[in-house]
Amino acid sequence: MIHPRRLKGAASNIARYYTVGDYYTKGADEPSEWGGALAAELGLHGKVDAEVFKELLAGRVNGQQLGRHRADGEIQHHPGWDFAVNAPKSVSIMALVMGDERILAAHEHAVGVALSYLEEHAGLRRRENGEINHHTTGRLLFGRFTEHASRELDPHLHTHVVVMNMTNARAGEEMSSLETRAMYAEQMVAGQVYRNELAHELRRSGFAIEFDPRRGLFEITGVPGELISDMSQRAEQIDAHAAEHGLTGQAARRRSFYQTRRAKAKTSLEGLRERWDARASKHQPALKAVLDRSLEVEASQEKSLSLPGDARRAMLFGIRQAETQETVNNLGRMLRFGLASHVGEVRLSDIRPLIAEHEARAKILATKEPTGDRLHTRGRTTRKTARMEMALVWHMALATDDARPLATSDRLLRVLEVAGLRPAQEQALVDIARSRDRVAGIHGVAGAGKSTLIRALAQAAAPEHQLIALAPTSSAAANLGATASIPSRTVASLLATGGRGLSRDHVLVLDEAGQLGSRQALRILEISRETGARLILVGDNKQTGAIEQGKPFWLMQRLGLPTAQLPESLRQETRSMKAAVTFARNGDYASSLAHLDKVESGGETGQLARSLVDQWTRLSPQNRETTNILVLENATRLRVNARIREALRREGILAAEDTRLDILAPAGLSDQQKYFARFYSGGQVVIFARDNASRGIARDTEYRVVGLGRDPNRRQIIRLVDENGRMIRWDPRLGQVRHVNVFNREERTLAAGDRIQWRLVNRELELKNAERGTVIALDGSRATIRWDRDERVADVDLDRHKTWDHGYAETVFSAQSKTYARAYVLAPVNSALVTGQNFYTAITRARFGVKLWTEDAKRLAEKLERFTGEKSSSLEGLGRLDRSAMSTIRDRHAASLARSRNDQEAAREFQRDRELERKIDRRPGAPRGAGRIAGSAKAVADMLDGLLVRIIAKQTAERSPSRTETTTHPHGNGNHARRQQRHDR
Repeated sequence: MIHPRRLKGAASNIARYYTVGDYYTKGADEPSEWGGALAAELGLHGKVDAEVFKELLAGRVNGQQLGRHRADGEIQHHPGWDFAVNAPKSVSIMALVMGDERILAAHEHAVGVALSYLEEHAGLRRRENGEINHHTTGRLLFGRFTEHASRELDPHLHTHVVVMNMTNARAGEEMSSLETRAMYAEQMVAGQVYRNELAHELRRSGFAIEFDPRRGLFEITGVPGELISDMSQRAEQIDAHAAEHGLTGQAARRRSFYQTRRAKAKTSLEGLRERWDARASKHQPALKAVLDRSLEVEASQEKSLSLPGDARRAMLFGIRQAETQETVNNLGRMLRFGLASHVGEVRLSDIRPLIAEHEARAKILATKEPTGDRLHTRGRTTRKTARMEMALVWHMALATDDARPLATSDRLLRVLEVAGLRPAQEQALVDIARSRDRVAGIHGVAGAGKSTLIRALAQAAAPEHQLIALAPTSSAAANLGATASIPSRTVASLLATGGRGLSRDHVLVLDEAGQLGSRQALRILEISRETGARLILVGDNKQTGAIEQGKPFWLMQRLGLPTAQLPESLRQETRSMKAAVTFARNGDYASSLAHLDKVESGGETGQLARSLVDQWTRLSPQNRETTNILVLENATRLRVNARIREALRREGILAAEDTRLDILAPAGLSDQQKYFARFYSGGQVVIFARDNASRGIARDTEYRVVGLGRDPNRRQIIRLVDENGRMIRWDPRLGQVRHVNVFNREERTLAAGDRIQWRLVNRELELKNAERGTVIALDGSRATIRWDRDERVADVDLDRHKTWDHGYAETVFSAQSKTYARAYVLAPVNSALVTGQNFYTAITRARFGVKLWTEDAKRLAEKLERFTGEKSSSLEGLGRLDRSAMSTIRDRHAASLARSRNDQEAAREFQRDRELERKIDRRPGAPRGAGRIAGSAKAVADMLDGLLVRIIAKQTAERSPSRTETTTHPHGNGNHARRQQRHDR
């Protein structure tokens, strides 16, 4: 791991700390060394000289004094940063307790490789023509100091890399202060570079390693876990403090690091080694066996450690995994994912040339414009992703003037007289209902009455039109369906059926369109095009976006999607809440926070959670029901739920007796990770959404992961066991991962009176995702639950149905589309999920007021301004938005569009006739087998004859020199006619 820290204090004190040692006297075998491209220029090499080190920390170099000149004449210079590189604990034990010099050398080598990567991102800032510009120099000066003990005096191999606050663009130029924002952005990549290089060197020395491909961490195989824990007192202190105070993330853990530092204790390194030997004495046989085995393997193994194709597989995984959530990523993020998936098997030097190869072939493209809310020092997207976004534009162009109006003027007038709509809603209703475009949008602020508008549209639509409510989540779809009195389904269910049964008479109203990823949006547009069904995208660009890559709703609007606007929020019913929402929407988060009912700050996350629960428990039962608790991440949700249960038990609301039950919590594997056996671990549960008869796999059945293995071709597979103990060997690469759900087993205690939330759609129980209810009785694992949605009471066997959790606090993502009277929001500043979009979504759930808890309101506002939560776009990053607008596409590709329109109409006719065939097959009393074929032959022949006549007539009417070519546009359907002729034959 690499942990950066900004240095503070006098240069002389900093120099003494690193060169002499602070909590033990440094040994002769703890080296220091100058490094960086600037070291040679300044004639620095070998061991770090304390006096020279002090001068450089003070900013004095080659007669130049760096720093900011203050008004009082003082020069203020920040000395630099410490990028500490830490070895895994098992590595420290084998190197320091067992005295293996090979490991010390491997550590030093791996640190050097990581620093070389980090140095590439060094930069400076210059004011040019009144603007601040950032320039990459790739030139650093640093001192390396390797140490062997932690502050708790455990064996801890680590290197402090003190980076001086200076750089220059090229040799001989004056020095400037260093800009480290890119280095901070790449610190996790550099850490992974170090671990992969170190693991590879350890394997070369004969050690076996065990690694986590999700986090990229590893340990040496065979080092006893008990000893690792015993030698990790400092880590345990930090973990305990972080858990007690609810601190998550690397920045939060750094706070725990400093708040748990012990008083300095002075001792010798030789004395420490004697203590380590004594502490490890009972584990000496195991450690010696690990060492001896490494020496045997080192002497016998071949030089090459990588299997053929490892580097290529790692590279491809890194690219695809990075793309799962963002269309534009730093090149380093792709490298980090690839390296983490193959720790010890590939190094940066193995994978980097392959990335360069893809760039040379324009499969990976460098971005040049900012997109999203992250710093892209080396922004990259893929040609495949850019084409996907271009396909959105093509579909919009094909949807222009491709539908009938949904309502006549007379029907609209009758509805407008009684609907009670605001002027903006009325205008939007008319625009959508009278439009002849097959795809259109409604963009409205949170609480703008979009659902009310859809209800009016359903009432005004002609009888032949059938509106269907869609949404990415089942709860959002159900809410829209109930409000508009139309049937509802999820986006996933629509995609799973491929739009079967839809026709031009259907109108798909897709709510929360901002949560759609690019792939989902493209597939829905394809279904709309194939079936002729109208598509109305409804959403708000400022609310929480998609989990998957892309922001297609925003992008489609930016590129020309006909969109009705609803700029006024109708949900908030107090002046202060209206102001808070307006300020948040405009990005003025400090003013937004000032207009909330209350912002409580101070203390750590754990203290804030206690305060929130205390205030919630003071509410009356009626106010508790209408006040929702919103958190931004699952870790905080679990903490708040636990505290609420403690309070309710004291009040006597929960039954005295708890029942301990197993639950299934999502393992959080991405689709890319689900493809590879190495990402599965023992004890996990896999549930399939489809039967697989050839493998003996049944849908909706729990299969426990008992281990990994190899098939006859040496490909890694997963060993699964069903409830009857039957073993199944399963290769996840041979199926569709969208039909696979992976869970971790966890335990929860439950009692009568508890609130419960369902966390996965369950058709058997007729439950939506995020649906909540109250346990009114509990007998063993059998719970009687009253569900909030319809007050329905049902008995549920929680031994069979395990995808639930306590239902007090709710995440912002699952709360989107819901409305409450009031909301309590817990927003830890250091949480990665605290973003502008999540904050805006959270406060817009409330009608009357919001209370918010955070460590520091000022820091929260600053973070929300920096991290808006906005997703990235390939076309935006490539600077192609203007050239990709729908109007431009229509002008440049008019002929191709015309041909594609003809193709899509022919395809729809083909699909309608196939649907007719299916209906004939499904007629009541229709004969089966040979009798059915003979009995319906004439009807089918007549239908096909009619189809053929229409095709020939259309081709004759359109035949011309310009029509003889075959359509080959990537988004067209030029092969439909050929498929149709084969079908006729």
